[in-house]
Amino acid sequence: MSKEYNQFNNGAKHGFSLALLAVRNVDRTIAEGIDLDSQIKYNTQKDMIYKIYTAIKKEREANIN
Repeated sequence: MSKEYNQFNNGAKHGFSLALLAVRNVDRTIAEGIDLDSQIKYNTQKDMIYKIYTAIKKEREANIN
């Protein structure tokens, strides 16, 4: 493999790692609700975070060798 390819691959790995870290940081800020409306909001936010995290991981696997 060429040096340029390795540099690109390393940069892509770093970018995906930062994206996953950002998602985890947002996930930590989501507070669990007490009443029903808050619980629905909490569950919806957690579902979206999971979908985003999964999509980033899938793209990482598809694009990094």
